[in-house]
Amino acid sequence: MISLTVGSCRIDILPIIKGLTSEAEKVRELYGKYEAYAIPLGIEEIQAVCNRKELGDEYEIGELDMVYAYRLSVFGEIETPTPAYCEIVDLCTKDEKRVIPLDMNDDDFTNVYINNIKTIEFTKEHRLAKKGMKRKFDMSSPETFVMDWDKYVNTVKGYAKVSADREKYIAYQLIDIAKYRRSVLAILEYERTDNIVKLVEGYVDEQKLS
Repeated sequence: MISLTVGSCRIDILPIIKGLTSEAEKVRELYGKYEAYAIPLGIEEIQAVCNRKELGDEYEIGELDMVYAYRLSVFGEIETPTPAYCEIVDLCTKDEKRVIPLDMNDDDFTNVYINNIKTIEFTKEHRLAKKGMKRKFDMSSPETFVMDWDKYVNTVKGYAKVSADREKYIAYQLIDIAKYRRSVLAILEYERTDNIVKLVEGYVDEQKLS
């Protein structure tokens, strides 16, 4: 857990491993202790999580995501959508609370994707996924694997730019939430957490100097 203070708001950040079913337990243990809950999904994605039983097998999973899930499965059971996100959405829905979306909506993300990823980079996904099946990653823990995997995927400059844009957007959303909430639990992707924390801390430091 990472705790930040932004203005009069306490933001606790819970880094989770996307896909691992065991991560849902971490969410259950913390639920009920905060005024608000936030996850790095867009509003449409949160709605899809809410309606996942009706959607059934309609979720689109890319090649890279399939390889990621296969490699991660050595650490435990894997499910899609990410169990930790499903857990907080279900808990909040039961209590008639709204989960705050930290990520871009579908249209904004599409624009970011198109602006950053060149056609030639898009065509590399199949080759990247194929190599990812055979590549040696640091498998000493789920955390070391996801960091190593993220580094591997972001060797494609366009993907790295998209990741950086997402981090900036999520950090800004957390800063904005702090203006009208007293306590927030933000459940973030483990591999994005460090950069997001640095961005929020940078904003806090600037505010102290101004």
